[in-house]
Amino acid sequence: MLGKLMKYEWRGMRTPLIIMLCILAGTTLLTCGIMLTINPEYDDVLVGFSMLTAMFSFLLYYFGLIGCIIGITVIIAVRFYKTCYTDQGYLTHTLPVSTVQLLAAKTITAVLSYLLVLAGVVITIVVIVLVGTSHFLNVGDFGYTMQEALSEVFGGMNDLMIIYWGMSFGEYMLWMLLMIVIECVAGIFKLFGCISLGQLYAKHRILGAILAYFVLNIVQNMIAYLSILPTFAHIISAAEYGNELTMMSVFGPNAIFTLLTSVAIAVAMYFVNLHMMTKRLNLE
Repeated sequence: MLGKLMKYEWRGMRTPLIIMLCILAGTTLLTCGIMLTINPEYDDVLVGFSMLTAMFSFLLYYFGLIGCIIGITVIIAVRFYKTCYTDQGYLTHTLPVSTVQLLAAKTITAVLSYLLVLAGVVITIVVIVLVGTSHFLNVGDFGYTMQEALSEVFGGMNDLMIIYWGMSFGEYMLWMLLMIVIECVAGIFKLFGCISLGQLYAKHRILGAILAYFVLNIVQNMIAYLSILPTFAHIISAAEYGNELTMMSVFGPNAIFTLLTSVAIAVAMYFVNLHMMTKRLNLE
């Protein structure tokens, strides 16, 4: 039954997700097209135009990226609210499934949709970097100078990562991927939990959900800020004794603590969802 629920959820998410990805692809194509018109030589005549064009191309992509991430978040939130707490909820909650299965289907579909958008963001960034690099490297003296600079930077990157970060580039990318996936899952649970908490305000449910979301983020940010204070003490102590520290030895424990905090809040929000959808359900 979980598979059928996920298929139903996917049908509702499919069209808006495709629209978000099309917007991202469109801004990427426009950005690449504008980048190809930039004069890499920066001669006296076109220097101002080239700089403005470069800024415009990156701003165009940035707004498209932010719009897609915010858009998919809003779409996920609105769909959860409408299918669980409005008149559509009468159909949802009369299905022959448990609340756990219903919540699991909505969470898995939302996480997969969000990860697809994030994957699209990564792909478009790679495309822009490759197009821009290829364009600039094939332009006379400027391209030759850029090739030398890039070879120096990337040639010893892995060794520098090990020295200063305490891990290789591949290990760092795996670490970041793991954090992104965990934060994505935790973020969906927090989003759903805040929407559920908003139902406590019978006359202002949407406002209550938004308020709960901001309060939760403020509390989480305060915990993250307090948790980083021992890190500064560790840095000062190491500087006094002349000890060399890597970035992971300094900020790694704090990052792990922040991640565990997100997971703990997500688990709490999961039980908030179960409670609100079973014991405190009040459809509009």
